Amino acid sequence: MALLGEKAQSELLEQSLAPSMRQLAAEKVPYLDGLKKEHTGTTADLAGHIQESMAPAVWQAWEALGKADNIVERIRDMGQQMNFRFLYDGRRRLFHIGFNINDQKLDGSYYDMLASEARLTSFVTIARGDVPGEHWHAMARPYGTVGRSKALLSWSGTMFEYLMPLLLQKTYENSMLDRACREAVKVQVRYGRQKGVPWGISESAYADLDASKIYQYKAFGVPGLGLKRGLEEDLVVAPYATFLALQIDPRAALANLGKLVKYGLYGDYGFYESIDFSRRRERKGETGVIVRTFMAHHQAMGFLALDNLLHNGVMQNRFHSDVRVKASEPLLYERIPVQPPIYRLPEKQRDPSGVVPTEMIPSESKFNTPHTPRPKTQLLSNGDYSILVTAAGGGWSRWKGLDVTRWRADSTRDHWGTFCYIKNTDSGRCWSSAWHPVGGKPDNYVVSMTIDRVEIRRSDRGIETESEIIVCPEDDAEIRRITLINRSGSLTPLEITSFAELSLAPHGADLMHPAFHKLFVRTEFLEDEGFLLAQRRVRDPDDQPVWAGHSIVFESEVDGPIRCETDRRAFVGRSRDVSDPEALDGELSGTTGMVLDPVFSLRQNLKLKVAQRVSFTLVLCVGDSRDEVLDILRKYSNKAIVTRELELTWRKAQLELRHLRIQPEEARRFQHIAGYMIFP
Repeated sequence: MALLGEKAQSELLEQSLAPSMRQLAAEKVPYLDGLKKEHTGTTADLAGHIQESMAPAVWQAWEALGKADNIVERIRDMGQQMNFRFLYDGRRRLFHIGFNINDQKLDGSYYDMLASEARLTSFVTIARGDVPGEHWHAMARPYGTVGRSKALLSWSGTMFEYLMPLLLQKTYENSMLDRACREAVKVQVRYGRQKGVPWGISESAYADLDASKIYQYKAFGVPGLGLKRGLEEDLVVAPYATFLALQIDPRAALANLGKLVKYGLYGDYGFYESIDFSRRRERKGETGVIVRTFMAHHQAMGFLALDNLLHNGVMQNRFHSDVRVKASEPLLYERIPVQPPIYRLPEKQRDPSGVVPTEMIPSESKFNTPHTPRPKTQLLSNGDYSILVTAAGGGWSRWKGLDVTRWRADSTRDHWGTFCYIKNTDSGRCWSSAWHPVGGKPDNYVVSMTIDRVEIRRSDRGIETESEIIVCPEDDAEIRRITLINRSGSLTPLEITSFAELSLAPHGADLMHPAFHKLFVRTEFLEDEGFLLAQRRVRDPDDQPVWAGHSIVFESEVDGPIRCETDRRAFVGRSRDVSDPEALDGELSGTTGMVLDPVFSLRQNLKLKVAQRVSFTLVLCVGDSRDEVLDILRKYSNKAIVTRELELTWRKAQLELRHLRIQPEEARRFQHIAGYMIFP
C-alpha cells in the first residue's frame, strides 16, 4: 500500500465497494483500471501487477458464476414443476392448509385470511394462472379495534403473517396491505412497551423441550391482533420478527435489536432464536429464558430483510421485474376501507391480564403442622426410583418394585423412612430434621410440597433446619440436602446422625417374612470415602442383583472422623424405638457384615458458629452392581453436581407436565388422591 503513494492510497480507500462477481470474472476492476490510466511509473506498474496476481480469484469467480447459473436454472425448473391446483377448492375459492400423505386426503382447514403468510403463495399462483383472481377477493379481511386504531386481523397476530410476504412483495402507499403491516408493527411495539420487554412476537421455538431434548415450536402473537384464543398466555420474543420490521420502521427496529443484545440474545453466530419471558431458567430466578438455537429459515428472513433495507428493496425489485408479477400488481393496490365491519373479539382477549407464567414455581401444598388427621403425602419419581414423603417426615424409598427402606401403611404412626438426627452435644438435647422420628414441639414447623420436591423447615431453640428432598432425574438416587442455621447467639457443637432401615426386597415378601429376608443383606463401610454399601445376596440365578449405597457429604469443615452403624439392634437398643434410640446416648459401634437387621447410619460432628449456615447432603442410591453404586456416591460428593441436580428436577417436572398435558394444580390434586390410596 505504501508504494502507491498518498494520492493513490486515498483513491483506493475511497472505493468502498468490492468488485462484483461478474466484474471480477471479466477482469474489470474499476479502481485498478483508473489507477493505470491516471498514473504512470511505479503506481501504474503496481496496479498492473495486482491485476495479474488476481488470476486465481478470476478463475474462482467464473466457477462461482457457473454454479450460480446452474442453481438458478434448477430453481426455475422446480418452480415450473410446482402445481398448487390440487390444493385449491373451487367451490370455496380457497386453498386447503395441506395434503396428508399418510391418509391420502386434503386437510379440512383452509387459508382463508388475507393477513397471512400464505398470501404470497396466493399471489404467485394467481400470477402464474394456476388459480383464478377471484381467490384473492375470497379471503377474509376482518378488522378489529386495537387501542384507538383499526387493524386488519390475522389468525395468530404474528409478525410473520404480516411482514414475511414483504421480503418479495412491494406495498403501495395508502393501500390496505401497507396500512395493515404498519399497524401491526405499531401494535407489536405498544404491546412490548406494556409488558416491559422488547417487542417482536412471532412463531418461533420456545423454552420447552420434548423427551428428546428438542425445543418445541409454535405460533405466538399479540392479543387483539389475532383471532386465536389464548395468545395472552405466553410471551416469546423472536429477533427475526424485528428484522422483518426493518422494512417498515427501521429506526424502531434497530433500537429494539439493541435491547435484545442487552438481554443476551446476540452470540458468536448472530442472534439466537428467541427469548421466552413466560418461563424461568432457575426455580426462583427472573423470567426470560434464551432459546439458544438457530433456525435456518428465520436467519434467512433476517438476511433478506437487511438486504432490502441496505439495497433499496433489491429482492422486491427482482420479484416485481417478472412480467407475470407486473400484470398482477393491481391486486396489491386494494384501497383502505372507509368503514370496515368490526370483528368483536371476546372481552378476555381484548383486555388480557398479565402474562401467565406457565413455568413459574409449581402449585404447592403447605402445612404448618405435622399433626394431620391423615398423613399428607408427596410422591417423587424418575421412573425407576421412587420415594414417598409425608408432612411429618415419614415415607419409603423404592426401586424397580423393591422396597429399599422398610415401610408399613400405618396411618396412626407413620414412623418409617429415612431420618436425620441432630443432637446438641453440650446440652444433650436431640431433635430431627423433620418431625419424625424424634417428635417434640418445634418452635416453628412448615412443610412445602411442590411437583418436584418436598421442603421441610423447622426451628428449635435458635437452630433452624431446612431440608430439600428430591429424586435425581439422572440416577437412581435420592438427595436430602439439609441446611442448619445458628441463630442461638452462641457456638453450638452438633452431632449429625443419619438412619434408614433397609429392606432391599419386594414389599409383599418383606411384609410376610421380614425376619427371614433380613438374613440375606451384607453391609460394608469404605472408611476412606465414608460410604456405606449393602448387598442382598442372590438366592436364585434369575434373581435381580441389588446394591444400595449411602453417604453424608458436608460442604464445610467437620469435627472428627465419620462413624457408621449397620446393625439395627445396636443402633436402637433393647426396649427402645427410633424416636429415642440408644445410639444417641453413645458412640456408633461400627458393626458391618452379615448383620441380623441391616440399617444405614452415618455420624459426623461439627461446630456451628453464631449466624453460620452449614449444608450437608444425605444420599441414598441403588444399582445393579457395586461399581454402579460407588459411581453414584462419588458423583454426588460434588457440591456443584448436587446443586445442578436440585435445579434439574424442577426443569424435568416442567417437561413432564407439558408431556402429560396437565397443569400444576391438577398434579397437586393427583398427589392428594394418592394419599388416600397409600394410607387406606
